[in-house]
Amino acid sequence: MNLKSFPPSATRKALVPVVAMTLVCGTAAPAMAQSDPGSLDPTSIGNIGSITKMGGSVDPSSAAAGSATVGSTGSTGTHSLEGLGTLPPIGTGSQNTSATPPIGMEAEPIETTKVRNIEIGDPMVAGGDPRFERWWIESKSMNRILPVEIWRASSDAPAPMLYLLDGVDSPSPSGWLLPGHIQDVFADEHVTLVMPTRADGSLHADWQHDDPVLSRNKWQTFLTQELPPLLESGEHAIPFNGKRGMAGLSMGAASAVTTAERAPSGMYQAVGAIAGCYTARDDLGFLLAKIVAETRGGNIANMWGQRNSPAYAENDGLLHAEKLRGKALYFATATGMPDANEWQRNDNDLLKFSQGAGLEIATHACTVDMDHRLKELNIPARVDYLPTGMHNWDNFSRFLAPMRDNVMPALR
Repeated sequence: MNLKSFPPSATRKALVPVVAMTLVCGTAAPAMAQSDPGSLDPTSIGNIGSITKMGGSVDPSSAAAGSATVGSTGSTGTHSLEGLGTLPPIGTGSQNTSATPPIGMEAEPIETTKVRNIEIGDPMVAGGDPRFERWWIESKSMNRILPVEIWRASSDAPAPMLYLLDGVDSPSPSGWLLPGHIQDVFADEHVTLVMPTRADGSLHADWQHDDPVLSRNKWQTFLTQELPPLLESGEHAIPFNGKRGMAGLSMGAASAVTTAERAPSGMYQAVGAIAGCYTARDDLGFLLAKIVAETRGGNIANMWGQRNSPAYAENDGLLHAEKLRGKALYFATATGMPDANEWQRNDNDLLKFSQGAGLEIATHACTVDMDHRLKELNIPARVDYLPTGMHNWDNFSRFLAPMRDNVMPALR
């Protein structure tokens, strides 16, 4: 397949410096904090109020966001993104390693993937409702013990399984539960929700090399080969009707698409993706992938290697979109434009505000490209665009019910 058949659009090229600047604008924050807030024109971006707080995290999609600084992407010229290594620091800071402390592996190799323990209920999730379970899985492929969170169907009748992949911090409890309240959105559906967690900065990919901070990542292997047998058969089997969906948001949106494309044919009947980017082969996509890995302390070189590595093509959602044919598909994004109350909802946090705008501007462009690609292939999909909304759960939550309505008919 000829990679040159899918050139980056002029829009995506133009967005690279814009997105890079918005994501690293914390470098200008001290000077802006000293300026007169009254000099800003509130009509230009809605009712922003006064600037009283700086800080925030690169990805407001996570429930854990807001704890650390983001690394700089450096120059924004086309050739500047061809290198590897970690993002240069801003000021005296460094990569966001406080958000992701080094993840360790087990001292002794895990010989068999199995369930180590199951916890029933968590006071943080729906007041301890026993439909919530946290399964601790020993993964042979990653040599790690991973928490997978389950929201059980309302009865023991066989139900489909909908996998939900988180954003960059991949927190536990899952962001889908807190603050997404996905269990309420699906309250009237007979479905088991499966939320793998602690995939921090990994793009849920199979990495080529172990990473000093992000450890060993073989997420596609785990999601498609190791986890399903534990859920669907054996000692701890959950009643299953044979149908699976794969959905994600932000980092997890890209992961959901590539996982579904690379999985065995027929493994998933539905795919949902909210505010994601579906290629890392052009500058915009590479910048976003680099930010995902490196603001959580990892090195993108350990994921897919040099930019000319075949792994970038192998994990390209646009390039392999044909493999989505026959599935119920849902894609969604906003524009990055704030509404009148966005500033207050971002706690008057300039960095969080600007990063939320920049990320959603980028994912809007990425979603448009996926929309065009699916139309080119004559593959039916529902693609929702909203005129305002930034890269955060206030925005994501608006797409959950439409996604449910689009994917569930294929899973019942």
